[in-house]
Amino acid sequence: MRARIVRPAILLIALAMMAAACSNDPAEVLSDRVTTTTSSTPGAGPTSSTLAPPATIATDGVTVTDDTIYVGLLTDLTGPFSGNVLDIVDAQVAFWRELNEAGGIAGRQVELLIADTTYQVDTHRDRYEELRDRVVMFTHSTGAPHTVGIAADLAADDRLAIPATWYSGWSDPTLGANVLETGSNYCLEAMNAISYVAGDHEATTGSAPSIAIATNPGDYGQDSAAGARVATDLLGLPIAYDGEGAITGSAAVPAVAASIASSGADWTWLTTDPITAAQIVGAAVQLGYQGKWSGAMPTFSPRLLDTALGPYLSQNWVLSALFSPLGAEVEGMDEVLAVMADAYPDRFPSDGVVKGFLEFSVARQVLEAAAANGDLTPAGVVAAAAGIGELDFGGIGPVNRYTGDPNGDVSRATALYRPDIALFESQGGLEATFGSGAVSAFSLIEDFAVSDIAADYDFQGPCYRLAP
Repeated sequence: MRARIVRPAILLIALAMMAAACSNDPAEVLSDRVTTTTSSTPGAGPTSSTLAPPATIATDGVTVTDDTIYVGLLTDLTGPFSGNVLDIVDAQVAFWRELNEAGGIAGRQVELLIADTTYQVDTHRDRYEELRDRVVMFTHSTGAPHTVGIAADLAADDRLAIPATWYSGWSDPTLGANVLETGSNYCLEAMNAISYVAGDHEATTGSAPSIAIATNPGDYGQDSAAGARVATDLLGLPIAYDGEGAITGSAAVPAVAASIASSGADWTWLTTDPITAAQIVGAAVQLGYQGKWSGAMPTFSPRLLDTALGPYLSQNWVLSALFSPLGAEVEGMDEVLAVMADAYPDRFPSDGVVKGFLEFSVARQVLEAAAANGDLTPAGVVAAAAGIGELDFGGIGPVNRYTGDPNGDVSRATALYRPDIALFESQGGLEATFGSGAVSAFSLIEDFAVSDIAADYDFQGPCYRLAP
């Protein structure tokens, strides 16, 4: 694998784990914000190009040449979500390497142009404009406001993007016309999870639970809060505390925790980042809170099992899952684990690599379809995506449809797991690695399923509307 990397130095992190598996060509200056990587990988999911391309394939000679397909990644490598995004990006590097070693797509190697957006909306747009004319599509775009900010440009420029966010707006045919989401969304996720915990609580106690809601502001938190409110309204559950958008930073933690504790809620639906979640849970428990917890998938990290809260969370948290965690007994997972063990044997098994696989899988299937159609121009790739109709991920995530019908296209299924501290500790805790065969420390409660509320929800647009 060739890697041509320049400033800032943090860009080296996304590829550093690959050093043992490949050699680097001499550095070549491209931009002070862009990394170029020629990938090839070892064995996961559907990998080799199985479609026979026509003898002649149309290209623009720039984003796709006779021997190379260029794709872009608009990533947060140095901002607040860099830890998870680095796992996603590294996974893409590994999966594309495997595909290239199997022959690539239509006889062409796939090369990644990786740009750091620092999780700033304006910077995201700047990096998009720098890469737009150099790549045939974007296989990763961190952040909902950031991707919303380029959504109109994607349509105007004949470019596709795969978002690293589960905003409910992507199934809107206007906003998400050139955005290929993976899995369900924060709104429907909340409906499913709250439906489950409500039913379980009533079966156990004989009464319906009261619910506390506490979320970040903006698309992530308020999209999730919207779904939670739909579920509580239709199930007739009392909202003991409504903290939609109340988690505005570390300074807000004491007040939010105190409100949850004083509410006496049986369950709290929490949508924030894992560090803030641990702070809120810890403070609420200290104040006497005796309820249980659940929340949007990004709220929880298995690394929290290594903290003093680990035993408590293992007993009192229900994890909602938008895709299968590492080690889930689903089709294709063994190959994903094999790729990760080969590429990153000493790496902690983060579920971010599964999201990286899903992004890779979407892009691969779209590019192969475009090649089969004989048109690898940017417009041809957009047309191929529109013609696919639906994409399957081998059981690792629910099927996604892209037909332009929001109510019919939106993926409604999510899964439920429980953090498993016994599994976490038996694998070595934070010393667990892909190379030792470690998996995510979660135990299955319910595989991908759709609650009655989510099934009946008339999805015609975003649950929470984020302005461009």
